[in-house]
Amino acid sequence: MRLVPCCDILQVFDEKNNLIKDYTYWKLLIRNSNTTLGNCVAIANRHMERFSEITNDEMEEFAHVVKDVETALNKAFSYDKINYLMLMMKDKHVHFHIIPRYSALRKFAGFEWVDDFQPDPLMQRHPDVSKEVLQQVRNKIIENI
Repeated sequence: MRLVPCCDILQVFDEKNNLIKDYTYWKLLIRNSNTTLGNCVAIANRHMERFSEITNDEMEEFAHVVKDVETALNKAFSYDKINYLMLMMKDKHVHFHIIPRYSALRKFAGFEWVDDFQPDPLMQRHPDVSKEVLQQVRNKIIENI
């Protein structure tokens, strides 16, 4: 199953450059804007606007996505906790923001990554991260998945 042509979520999250792993029912991508080190997004391959439309097979595979991403992020960056957010405020397509949280500064790719523990981690102030740095983060996750 693939996305319906009218949905642009894969362009929004830049699948071409940000894909980490393509599953049968899901895609795992590095998030374009990393507010904390290793932010990812899991996007359903099939267009759904309601999570209640998910099939048993899609849900079962999502459990594998969660295990893969948590293992990879832990090996790569040793996060302290992880948040999953399904907001769909702009992109009306089932997807989860995966946000690793850190109690202390992390250094990676020449940056000091600070998690200020805002209740909404997507609202954190963060330095602008170049596409090159983002690719280094992506590649580190791929190495550990």
